[in-house]
Amino acid sequence: MTAGKHHIRRRTVFAAALLLVAALLVWGCAPAPKVPVPSPGPAPEAKLDKSLPPTALEKAGDDRLARGRHMLAVDAYLAALSQNPGPLAVSRMRLNLALAYEGAGQRVMALEQLRSMPAKGGDPEVLTKGLLMQAELERKLGQLNQSSATLRRLAKMPPRPLSEAEQRQVLDSLAATQGALGQYGQATGTLLELAGMEGLVTPSLQLRLARTAGRASSGELEAQLGKPRPPKLNAILLLALARAQFREGRLDEALSTLGQVDGLVPDDAIGDQAKVLRQEIKQAKLVDPVAVGVLLPLSGPWAQTGKEVLAAVELGLGLYESAAGKAPVLYIADSRGRVMESAAEVDKLVDQHKVMAIIGPLGAGPSLAAARQAQARQVPLISLARIDGVAQSGAYVFQDSLTPQRQVDGLLTEAMSLRNKKRFAVLAPDNSYGRGFDGLLEKGVIARGGETVRRVYYDPKATDFTQYVQTLVKLPPGKYRPGAPDSPQPVIDFEALFMPDGPQAVAMAASQLRYFDVTGVLLMGTNLWHEARLVELASRDVQGAIMPGCFDPGSRDPIVQKFVAEYQKALQRTPSLLEAQGYDAAQVLRHLIRGNAAPRTRVAMRDALAAVKDLPGVCGPITMSPQRLFDQPVIIFTVDRAGFRPVQPQDRIPPEPAPSADAATPPADQAQPGAPPLVQGQPSGQ
Repeated sequence: MTAGKHHIRRRTVFAAALLLVAALLVWGCAPAPKVPVPSPGPAPEAKLDKSLPPTALEKAGDDRLARGRHMLAVDAYLAALSQNPGPLAVSRMRLNLALAYEGAGQRVMALEQLRSMPAKGGDPEVLTKGLLMQAELERKLGQLNQSSATLRRLAKMPPRPLSEAEQRQVLDSLAATQGALGQYGQATGTLLELAGMEGLVTPSLQLRLARTAGRASSGELEAQLGKPRPPKLNAILLLALARAQFREGRLDEALSTLGQVDGLVPDDAIGDQAKVLRQEIKQAKLVDPVAVGVLLPLSGPWAQTGKEVLAAVELGLGLYESAAGKAPVLYIADSRGRVMESAAEVDKLVDQHKVMAIIGPLGAGPSLAAARQAQARQVPLISLARIDGVAQSGAYVFQDSLTPQRQVDGLLTEAMSLRNKKRFAVLAPDNSYGRGFDGLLEKGVIARGGETVRRVYYDPKATDFTQYVQTLVKLPPGKYRPGAPDSPQPVIDFEALFMPDGPQAVAMAASQLRYFDVTGVLLMGTNLWHEARLVELASRDVQGAIMPGCFDPGSRDPIVQKFVAEYQKALQRTPSLLEAQGYDAAQVLRHLIRGNAAPRTRVAMRDALAAVKDLPGVCGPITMSPQRLFDQPVIIFTVDRAGFRPVQPQDRIPPEPAPSADAATPPADQAQPGAPPLVQGQPSGQ
């Protein structure tokens, strides 16, 4: 290396060192980073000297209250009160104590202070403010009767004359409290007094008076009439009186009262309301407010079923009970299970018997015909049909049934969400019932991320399911001994099998499934499975199967036990789902007819049905959906040795982990994990 190069290197090192020193000097001279200083909190309160005179302690309390130190203010006021000052000071400090307690969120303690104000000798101004605050706190705490009493006392015997603003405040609060207590007649009188103070009827006061008076009884309203008042106030009272008479069934008197309204305000909103009410009264004259119609097949092939449902409807209406109130009257019509007769009987129930609502009929065709006619005649109808779409006939048609869509939704929730089944097969009759349920299942399975691997349709009249089961599990046709070493093995590439059919067909198919070693799959059916006939025919072959329902006759719910006991006493048999739904439909109408605000027109009955919510029923709490369907919980049932029972958590065996790649292949006839086994049964026709 040359001397020149050494020199350049020394100069480079020297320059770098100078830069480093300069950087260190700059860093050392830079101001230190600012550390945020926490803002000081409120200055600590000086210790209260409780030996000070009451005036000084009261002043300390006032100062603390003004600064929002509520509980410290309480300490000061209580210390002052402990020295027994005079009633003037006591009234002031009790009011301020109440303000401090309320500021601290202790309303009960605040109310206690207000109720402890001196009865005599207190400051009238303070006592007046205290009573106003007391009434408001009582209202907020739900002590409505006490609040009403406080306000009445303040209105009649105030500690000092009330200003006009205070009088309006008292009357306004008193009317609201009386209304909340259901004292609509008294609230109406209070609002009329308030209107007299105002000197005019403001739109808001007019609306409030109309709503309140509209809920008072005719006797309470008649007591308010005959006094000199502005015509508009009298018109409001007369309209409310007509409504009360209408509710009480005094239709002719209501029409007469409306005539007086017309003479006072012929052209404003009150007059328009009077016209609407007059039309409602005319409609009410066309109906019997306690008349209910039931339309069922009481002759023909479904007569027995119709009679069993009729018995449940009679029990639901309480026809054999001696309960107080308006008792429903039942008019019975026979649909004969036919379409034309069903529509004609709706007309008879409307025209001849003036029914408020109709229950029934049964069957797809008769139900759709009756629903269309009920909508045309504008009479509420509660259908018991087991098909989707009946309620779509119109706003007057309701449906109480376990529809196919609800059944499939309940089954798939159990099978897919709770049992983790993903692969399904369908064995269904080749008719509208079987294909309809298959279509709903297909849509539901796909929507939940599963698949239907196979579907087999059979002749609805079939009595031998051999070929259908062989096709289902890809077995060749012919006769051979299943399970033998040289026999073909079934291909069970599905986890659940859906069979939408009745007990007879299911029993025959289930025995063939077991005969051909189709084991380890979850059997699923519709609510047709939930019949004693299935247990009689195939109890061992359908062990662990699941099916939807919404009525458990073995429930410990008192309302269910009462219905089952009454039904068994009347018919010597346990009620089924269909009878339970008829009972619930009747229960709803009975509840509405016997209620305090019982509908007087079919329009009102329609609206009342649409508003039903959480009404007790034997199929669970009843709430009407926006689609006018009885929205009750679906129960998934299973079969064990004792018969049907609701599924329990222990019935849902969790799926075992998938075997590793080098795990041994299980035998062909080994049950799949997570599915209840089928029990050996006898094959059909063997």
